[in-house]
Amino acid sequence: MIISRRTFLGCAAGAVAVLRLPPVHGIAARTALSTVRPSTILDLEEHCCLRESLVGYRDALGALGPARREVLIVPGVLGTPPWAARRIAQALDDGATVILESGAGFASAREFRAHRAALDEYFQIRIEEPVPLWPARATPYVDFTWPSAVRIRDFTRAIPLASQPGEIIARAGDCPVALARRVGVGTLVFLGSPVGPALRAGDTQAHGWLADVVG
Repeated sequence: MIISRRTFLGCAAGAVAVLRLPPVHGIAARTALSTVRPSTILDLEEHCCLRESLVGYRDALGALGPARREVLIVPGVLGTPPWAARRIAQALDDGATVILESGAGFASAREFRAHRAALDEYFQIRIEEPVPLWPARATPYVDFTWPSAVRIRDFTRAIPLASQPGEIIARAGDCPVALARRVGVGTLVFLGSPVGPALRAGDTQAHGWLADVVG
């Protein structure tokens, strides 16, 4: 049986009610920036395929105190338009920590190929085909080692990383799914297992991880 990504997420969240997502305050077309304290969310609009992830980051950041570093979060990435790639590159040049979260776990084959090509072209990040974490794994945890050791449940499909420069900061079993890499004076964090939906669901481990990244 084939189910959509949103149906899958809705079931896996433990029958959490499906709500109409509230608008993200201050986001405008093409500029698409919403500042929450010192951290910034970059909304890719139609290129963000996990709107629940964007809302999860927005609400979590709103509950945190002032950040100690500049952070740019790009949730649920499926496509990467050139204007977004330029914005991310500028943030890295300015010394920010950029969280680039893939939303391609449930993309079509054509969408995934475009996503993989854009990641390689713009950020030199190489990824493999999505893999299901559940029910293949009885306990679908992703184990993070940076910036702190946490375990975040993920019932979806993760994007594994190919061998490449950078530090692997999270694994699902033996599968590397998150990476941190210095880019100039900034730090690029790639998430092949989305954290935003767990934030929206109130996962305490996810909230602790984001607080440590920001703080």
